[in-house]
Amino acid sequence: MKKLFFIIFLMVFSFAITANAKKPKVVWPKAVLTLKDGTVLNGYLQNDIHFMKKNIYFSETQNGKDVKYKIVDIKSLVVDNAMQDGKQRTFILIDDDPKFPFLATEVFKGKHVVGYMEPYAFENTITSRTFTGIPYVAGTNYSGCRSYHYMVDGGKHVYYWNLFESKKINAKREKYSQKKLLKKISEKFKDYPTVAEEVEKRGLTAEQIHEDPTILLEILDKSLQ
Repeated sequence: MKKLFFIIFLMVFSFAITANAKKPKVVWPKAVLTLKDGTVLNGYLQNDIHFMKKNIYFSETQNGKDVKYKIVDIKSLVVDNAMQDGKQRTFILIDDDPKFPFLATEVFKGKHVVGYMEPYAFENTITSRTFTGIPYVAGTNYSGCRSYHYMVDGGKHVYYWNLFESKKINAKREKYSQKKLLKKISEKFKDYPTVAEEVEKRGLTAEQIHEDPTILLEILDKSLQ
């Protein structure tokens, strides 16, 4: 009996130590926030770069209280190591469609074409059923994604490519046959048929475009010169 009590004591003691252990602090990236009213704030972005759909959270100190800002009030947001690649990136507000504003960073600039990348979280809701057969939400997983857009000569932004940051997911979800790939590119660049023609001529695959989606913008920009 004494041995049993001792074992229980050790289990409880071990659990208490684990529960009270300090959780590792999140290291937020340094950032400079410029609002449309001219306000400039130096501090830290306190949310994942993929979660900037409507708001961002910003603090002037690493562990300070964060303040919520609407993205529609932002002129620019400069973030250190934003995509975990050691690079500093500047995000600007894209609001040519007032219903769907978003923050994006420039990834290509040619004579006629400018390309942007918008980081976002792809939401995958997992549903299951109880023993009664009634479905319920078992959980939601989020995957880091990058949405690519282009703009020709100051026109409207056009979405043309979606890229998962996990190569494993890309291989599973975005493995197009050449016929399907050409159809997709023809649709996304419907006003510029030269892009699909050049992709077919070069024999470019979806996997190659995944490595660098701006290759399509290089083709587009060259065709307009």
